[in-house]
Amino acid sequence: MANKNKTKIIPATISDYITIQNMACYYVYDRSKYMGWPCDDDGSFSCIDFKHYFETTGEEAYLIKIDNELAGFVLLDKKGLLGKVDWNMGEFFVLAKFQGAGVAQEVAMEIFRTHNGSWSVAVMPENIKAAKFWHKIINKITGGNFTQTFRSAANNDEYDMDVYNFDVY
Repeated sequence: MANKNKTKIIPATISDYITIQNMACYYVYDRSKYMGWPCDDDGSFSCIDFKHYFETTGEEAYLIKIDNELAGFVLLDKKGLLGKVDWNMGEFFVLAKFQGAGVAQEVAMEIFRTHNGSWSVAVMPENIKAAKFWHKIINKITGGNFTQTFRSAANNDEYDMDVYNFDVY
């Protein structure tokens, strides 16, 4: 389904940190469907702190808005799991209301187009919806010219990951 609304990707500042951190509980909630993560005893879904995306040189944070309504976030860093990259998709989230409407694809493609270089995207294979999404988008943006490597949690990671590496110029 195509997104018929006006999508904006807005650079976030430290004043947007709490907004993105608040959305993070929904991000974890969405992934719990596939990952089996439990709800915290206080009724929330806690998430790691994203403040470093606002404080570390070279890391970038973006808000996604649809017709001026908050719709999600994109967090970029340079921490590829399989070596040095120009960009790593640290975190990517679209609120449920906007999922399935083409928003995520539109945003991902625009982020790739505006951030040239070598890329890394890691996705937990159990997160079936995200795994299908990233495979489709990365295949589309690269014309199939990418590598996909399984990285086991045994490699000192918290979770198994499928890591995509590719170039966008």
